[in-house]
Amino acid sequence: MSGSYRYRCGECDHRTPWLGESEGEQRHLDHYIERHPGVLPGGTTEYNPYRGPSSGRGGCVGPIGAIFLVIMLLATCDDQMSASGGGTPDGSTIVREQLDASGADW
Repeated sequence: MSGSYRYRCGECDHRTPWLGESEGEQRHLDHYIERHPGVLPGGTTEYNPYRGPSSGRGGCVGPIGAIFLVIMLLATCDDQMSASGGGTPDGSTIVREQLDASGADW
């Protein structure tokens, strides 16, 4: 399990893996009890907000927003096609209008 907190021992080079806050703190305390009995736990705590399950990266919000924008764009384009003369999906009405404007006999 990945987390946002890592604890470093103040007495040696030991450090916990990236864990949740409470689990990392418990492992840090266990290390002091086992390796440095009688010494109050010290050291440093590292915090990295870009790690862990709640990293604030947005999750699926970005892709859902992109899909919504594409759907809105397609709906807008479809409305414009309908308002410009009701062209068929294959564009044949537009081609006929261009041929009529050029004076070609078809």
